[in-house]
Amino acid sequence: MKVLQTILGDDFLDEAPPQFKGGVLANVLGYSIFRTLYHNLGRIKPKKVKKEFQQYIDIMERDGILVIPDFFPEQQFKEIKKEFDDAYADWDPMYVNPDEFSKRQKDFPEYFHTIAEKIITPETRAFNEYFVKNELINAITESVVHKKIRLTPYRHFWYLKRRKLDKEGDKSFHNAAYPHADVFYPTIKVFLYLNDVDEKNAAYIFARGTHKLNLKRLLLEYKLSVRFAKDNNDVSTNDNDISYLGSKSESICGKANTLIISNNMGYHNRGFFSSLDPRQTAQLDFRNLETWRNRLSRTPDEKDLFSRAARKFVKYMDKAKKEKLRASLSNNNMS
Repeated sequence: MKVLQTILGDDFLDEAPPQFKGGVLANVLGYSIFRTLYHNLGRIKPKKVKKEFQQYIDIMERDGILVIPDFFPEQQFKEIKKEFDDAYADWDPMYVNPDEFSKRQKDFPEYFHTIAEKIITPETRAFNEYFVKNELINAITESVVHKKIRLTPYRHFWYLKRRKLDKEGDKSFHNAAYPHADVFYPTIKVFLYLNDVDEKNAAYIFARGTHKLNLKRLLLEYKLSVRFAKDNNDVSTNDNDISYLGSKSESICGKANTLIISNNMGYHNRGFFSSLDPRQTAQLDFRNLETWRNRLSRTPDEKDLFSRAARKFVKYMDKAKKEKLRASLSNNNMS
């Protein structure tokens, strides 16, 4: 098993297919086109769902994004909002300490000196019961992605706020400000606005229809993959690329309790702050549905031969990874 773990790599179970991969020659010869077609095989259209949910699937298929105002009953929303407020009760967004920056913040220090950000993974009752386990959200996700949800999605409370207005924002400070697609296959992110959000406090921006796989999207993937292979860097797109795909970017504004379900194969970006009002959201990211861990995860009551073999494989891979990590830490301590 250790040999297998060495061949497959430490992150085999948890790594989703990245946006770009391969060298210059491979991508010039069309490797990105092959990858795009392969990972979209059988997923061009969402699956059918319950009759009461089908209207939402039709919108997702057409636009790539669904916006539902007043999503939760008032009491449920109040409970989630209270959990958010409690989570940030002791945090001062005006305080800046670069030594406490996360890796992604250290990559864009100028941006995060201007913009306060704190991400929390809550384990609170209302957030999990009403949001993470929401039947509509999960049904739409499985329909669009064509994957069964076997893992809990990445989940966050997310607080963003501009600290001061005396310096104009520069979108080059952070690549999330540029139009981009997260990946080249269907993937779902969910946003719940916990306060009123519009263009002044960085509303989410999405280009409707850009989630669709067609000849123009294939050619754009080809062009970007070659550029990425040559530069070995993140590839930034712009409004011209959005226009090429026959769309335009728009701010997705909404009052508190507005739910946004977004197929992030489509082009999107973070808005800009022109006020000191924060943007407060609860978010779900279902990228882990593309991992081998999600494909192989099985519950104890699934007793067929494949399920038993899958559980053993995951267990052994995790054990090998932990043993390798312990050995590495032991060697570091000895040196």
